Amino acid sequence: MKAITDRRRRRYSQYLTGRGLEIGALGNPMPLPYANDVVYSDILRPEQVDEMYPGSRHPDILSDSERFEAIANGTFDFVVANHVLEHVTDPIGALAEWHRILKPDGLLLLSLPDKRYTFDHRRSRTPLAHLEADHRSSADPQVRNECHLLEWAEHVERLTPGSAAFDDWVSDQRRKGFAVHNHVWVLQDLIDLLEHLRDRYGIAFQLVRWSNTSVLGNEFNLLLRKAGSDWRWRVAKIAAIASHPMHELISRLRRVNRW
Repeated sequence: MKAITDRRRRRYSQYLTGRGLEIGALGNPMPLPYANDVVYSDILRPEQVDEMYPGSRHPDILSDSERFEAIANGTFDFVVANHVLEHVTDPIGALAEWHRILKPDGLLLLSLPDKRYTFDHRRSRTPLAHLEADHRSSADPQVRNECHLLEWAEHVERLTPGSAAFDDWVSDQRRKGFAVHNHVWVLQDLIDLLEHLRDRYGIAFQLVRWSNTSVLGNEFNLLLRKAGSDWRWRVAKIAAIASHPMHELISRLRRVNRW
């Protein structure tokens, strides 16, 4: 599975040239042989990186991945965010910010876990209304993410709500400053989110390339180009493939294999 992921990411790397930003790479940075300069950002401080991910590069920029106040508009030729968007509190705000710091025609590479083929498979797909609520809320991120923590405890940890084990696990995570997948998607959900971002906020990306989840993988990929708000794309083909019944068959076979 890792070999498939690495091979696919290497194919995308040929498009990423010039100066770029990679968010949340830690010990698994994107291969970027055609880039001139890459800076790295993460929410973890250097001492936290050394403790949690020994040997990983220290971030050049400390950020929650949603805000880059010190970076001017149109700074980067590309931004890479592999397995980042599902962790942020406000995906709409994060995509808007990544769009802002890209140069005109700059590229954004997103790789995201397909919730059907990860430990998130029991969770419901995150609807757009939930993302809008997260975006409009002024509550502290930990407060907004509390519902995601409880959902994780029930559907990923398989703990019974109201039980002592459930309450103890949740309390322990709160003390540690939990980091779970706040939102879960399939490819079509991201297409819908990007259309919503364009139609509601005038923040548009052109779809350059995409890869749905492979038979032996667990992530899908989107290569996007910063575009004007009048950009329109055709999504019928993506919608058909993203909902193809073969994916449901693969999902069932994987569960059988786990058992």
